[in-house]
Amino acid sequence: MNFFTKAMVSVTGHHLDESTHPEEIGGLSKIGLAICFASLLAALQFGIAGWYLSEGLDSEARTLFSLVMGMIGCFIVLIIDRNFIYAADTRADISGNLAYFYLAIRVFLILAISSLSSQFILPLLLKSELAIHVQDLKDERYDQAKNRYTNKYEVKEKLETEQSLGAQVNKLKQEINTLPQPIARQRAQADQCMRDYKKKINSSLGPDLDESDVLNLYAGEKLECERLEILFRENYRAYITPRQAALASKEEDYKGAQEIVGQAQTALKGDLKKTDENNQLHLNIASADVLWSLIQANPGARAKYLMITIVQLVLELMPLLLKSLLGRSPLGIRVAMRYQNMHEQYQEAEHAFHLNAIERNGVANKAKNEQTKFDLVDQIEIQEMRNQLMSLKVDTRKKFFDFSPYYKTVTPITPQSRANANNSNPSGANQSGDTKPNRYGNGNVFAMS
Repeated sequence: MNFFTKAMVSVTGHHLDESTHPEEIGGLSKIGLAICFASLLAALQFGIAGWYLSEGLDSEARTLFSLVMGMIGCFIVLIIDRNFIYAADTRADISGNLAYFYLAIRVFLILAISSLSSQFILPLLLKSELAIHVQDLKDERYDQAKNRYTNKYEVKEKLETEQSLGAQVNKLKQEINTLPQPIARQRAQADQCMRDYKKKINSSLGPDLDESDVLNLYAGEKLECERLEILFRENYRAYITPRQAALASKEEDYKGAQEIVGQAQTALKGDLKKTDENNQLHLNIASADVLWSLIQANPGARAKYLMITIVQLVLELMPLLLKSLLGRSPLGIRVAMRYQNMHEQYQEAEHAFHLNAIERNGVANKAKNEQTKFDLVDQIEIQEMRNQLMSLKVDTRKKFFDFSPYYKTVTPITPQSRANANNSNPSGANQSGDTKPNRYGNGNVFAMS
């Protein structure tokens, strides 16, 4: 076995020693090579993701960050696949359900990692489509923000109010500048009358006539002209005064409406500027929103995305696919058998421990029961002795006060008399009828003779 084969086998988690034969390895070296390839692929994906994520840094910092991210991705896949392959190869179950469980977990991890890293890989393959779609999304979001902020600040309603007030102001100005026909005719009549009066005065003046006489001559016409002028001024004042007051009020309202519209438009422009800055900053070809929107809207981009995802899934699942094709290696089976033997020994030791515990509990319970039995026998004997003493006391009291000729003496029981009594009565029964010997020494116990 060369060094490369040993290295690939060690990637799968197995340890080779001098007693390991080449035929025990099986396809572990190929699986180890597949794990290395999947690790390098993950390192490439994470490195590209790190390059996009560090966009605001300088080139050296971006390179360092990309290398660190690539190493993280490489170690993640290497550790996960190494543990999964080793666990599947050295499993103790025969049905193989554990391998399917590992496979399901690995597929889930691949999909989770791919969904995060694909948004940085796919921009390299869908660059033109994403660039066009980014601009479309920016325009669309700008229009949506404009409509949203327009409704928020009620710009349309305020503009309509301003325009309505402006139209009213212009109408009043036009009415003031353009007099009605009756008033205009009155003005024309007054002016014509005055012109005719002055013309007659000028034509009548001469060297032979005095000016006062001429004025007195046309005094009636002058009064008529003044009457027409007064009538015109009254009608003009009655027409123009309310319109001038309304114009002043409307002009004031119009200025207030212009200020309100100016404030709303200023706030609208400020929010739209912030929205546009955010869109320019965050909406790019590496954004997840842009990628997902493009996949939903563009069938060609969706087909590319599915093909790339499937290829990536197959490549990263290659170690487990090879494992399922090659089966378990003899080295893994030997390790599994060793684990099985250790597990059986452990179960036997645990079973023996439980049996010993049961036996110890039985012995302890038996000893406890024996002790309880002895205590009960002692209590019974003590109670019997108390009963004998009480009966002896009663009999002694009766005989002490009994003066009949059949008086019986009370003799104490001594060890010698007890021995004699036992020799004469081998069955152990004494005169009082007690068949049990006394366990409490040779006290002065009295018996009736």
